[in-house]
Amino acid sequence: MDLDFAESTLRKIVDRAIEYGFEEAQAAYSADASMAVEIMFGEVSSFENSVGRGISFKGKLYGQMGRSHTTEFTDEAIEFLISSAADNCKVLDDEDPDFIYCDPDNSELIYCPVNEAYEKNTYNRLVETGLSLEKNLLAYSDKIKAVDYLRISCSKGPDIMINSKGLRVFKDSDIISIIAGCRAEEGDIVKSGSEFWYGKDIDLFDEKAFIERLASQLLPKLEAKSISSGSYETIIENEAFISLFGSFVSNFSAYAMQKGLSLLKGRAGEKIASDCFSLTEIPMYEKAVNKVPFDAEGVLTYEKDIISEGIFKTALYNLKSAYKEGRKSTGNGFGGTALTNVVVKEGKRSVEEIAMDIGEGLIITDVSGLHAGLNPISGDFSLLSEGFLIKDGKKADPVEQITIAGNFYDMMLNVKEIANDTKALPGSNGEFFSPSIYIGKIDVSGED
Repeated sequence: MDLDFAESTLRKIVDRAIEYGFEEAQAAYSADASMAVEIMFGEVSSFENSVGRGISFKGKLYGQMGRSHTTEFTDEAIEFLISSAADNCKVLDDEDPDFIYCDPDNSELIYCPVNEAYEKNTYNRLVETGLSLEKNLLAYSDKIKAVDYLRISCSKGPDIMINSKGLRVFKDSDIISIIAGCRAEEGDIVKSGSEFWYGKDIDLFDEKAFIERLASQLLPKLEAKSISSGSYETIIENEAFISLFGSFVSNFSAYAMQKGLSLLKGRAGEKIASDCFSLTEIPMYEKAVNKVPFDAEGVLTYEKDIISEGIFKTALYNLKSAYKEGRKSTGNGFGGTALTNVVVKEGKRSVEEIAMDIGEGLIITDVSGLHAGLNPISGDFSLLSEGFLIKDGKKADPVEQITIAGNFYDMMLNVKEIANDTKALPGSNGEFFSPSIYIGKIDVSGED
């Protein structure tokens, strides 16, 4: 759809909503053009090329904020969009005021980071990259018997938002991602593993490094065994820590605190982690694939400490939760509250150096069962895990079929040291950058 036409349609919706009787109104257009190929057995097994688009509307009527959505752009669809939101308002009974926002000093927000590199993402280029990756994964080791899935996808699309208070937002973004999963076999032992890459320029994809990362975590699984139950000095590797910490991020939401769903309520300024642990939100972080200059409510984002040297600095607010406490939004409104790009401050030493000091212990490389094995409110967790033993100060035998158990809040207070091996994982509104974390002793259930 022509973007000028999309914008004029949004203006028509907002104007019509005000005529209808809405006190204030906002309309947003979102489009996503994507292409993906899947490779299997040396050929393209699946190809997708699609464009999705839609318009969402919200408006205040009878003191309530109604919402509606459509994928149609006719006059009839506009009327239905507005009347549906009005009907929504009639049945709502939300005691907490909701808002449509515009900062008069920042009423026009535009961010367009898409560049010419995206044009490299042709069908032929994606297929060529996928076929080469599959071939070389299988050639890496005779123990790798199959590439069970390999998908390369790219997408881009603009978001436009206009409201009755004068806000005009335009944002475009793009990304390409590659994910592969392999199966390794040795005798009657069968293991699987996967790896991913994402970025904005396919020329930056390093196939050799990708394969080595996948193989380094897959092949040791063939020799992995459980260990005796006990309390182990433990390093949680970067990706595993991101997954674990991410399961408790909701505790930092002001909304969760206001609803009594977070033990962090009223604890700003208190110590909640070790002195060596700092977590900062940097929406425009230079190392992030996608920067986030403003949130979905049209509020400018900004750099801020969430945890500074162990001290809890601020909760995350959107407009609604901020109003309830008589303060400003922190720019974390994304249909709720969410973090953008966040960074755990690195330490000075490598995992290998830390392991040398530990002597005997454990490195956790993967945790699973995050939905069933933890309580995001109390902080208690019991998670199936994999990793490696530390023997004589060095990474040693691979480990599987163990469970680590503890409490998130206790674990954060007991962190001993932060490594310097930062890695990033993508989220819905940004990326989480973290190095590996030496958490001290943790209880491990393995062999009886």
